[in-house]
Amino acid sequence: MIEARMSEPLPFTDLSDAAIDWQVLLHSGNASAADRARYQRWRGLSAEHLAAAEEAEALWGDIGQTQAAAQLPPAPRRRQWGSAIAAALLLAVVGYVGWQQAPGLLADYHTSIGERRTVTLEDGSRVTLNSASAFSVNYTRERRSVSLREGEALFEPAADPRPFVVDSAGEAVQGSGAVFSVRREGGTTAVVVAQGEARIGERLVQASPDALAQTAWQRGKLIFNGRPLREVIAELERYQHGRILISDSQLGAMEVSGVFDLNDPHGLLRTLEQRYALKVTYLPWLAVLY
Repeated sequence: MIEARMSEPLPFTDLSDAAIDWQVLLHSGNASAADRARYQRWRGLSAEHLAAAEEAEALWGDIGQTQAAAQLPPAPRRRQWGSAIAAALLLAVVGYVGWQQAPGLLADYHTSIGERRTVTLEDGSRVTLNSASAFSVNYTRERRSVSLREGEALFEPAADPRPFVVDSAGEAVQGSGAVFSVRREGGTTAVVVAQGEARIGERLVQASPDALAQTAWQRGKLIFNGRPLREVIAELERYQHGRILISDSQLGAMEVSGVFDLNDPHGLLRTLEQRYALKVTYLPWLAVLY
């Protein structure tokens, strides 16, 4: 099974990264008048600066539309968790300990939990690995093949007559002239094209307007726009050791929006506590939200 996001292209530049950083600062509650003035000067440096700023502002505006609804006081819910959840915690730890070493066993390159790494292949292609990810390389005279064994990676193929193909969970993604990310979760592969176009089987996938948000992990950020808390927590778990459990399904369905710093994953839980009136109980290797 494969899913792909397709639409108009989005510039994939360092200016886009800087523009997102500005939005994080300006909406952090710590921005001074001098910071805002510096942003306006930065915004006006060139047409490219302005375009990057407008894209980041639009992205933040989309996030803000769901922020108010997400911050409504949650409906009363049970705040008790007993033997059933305790048993789930034990199973979670056992599963986690067994899984965490698996991705790199047969791979040429891999990252541990919380690590992000960029490697340059023999032809000059660049691959940025996300947390707990792994891939192998098989270059021949006719084809440049990469097998994504686990996790997620951003690919920037170098110019070469040979096709550049990423194999993931039985799917083949070809993107010789593109910049694209591939994420593998079990039998599912998700592709986000940030620049150019890629081919998935017989389908052509063009650059996505939300590529900046979808690939924010490589810039050390997570961006959510109305995502259920259970999905936010599942995403956060990819970047830190241990497990995070939610006490009930009603809480897991609560929508969350915002930009979060991957360099401080525990800070995301603190932000959730403050913004959404949650409680977090910390145990060895575990955190429980209720």
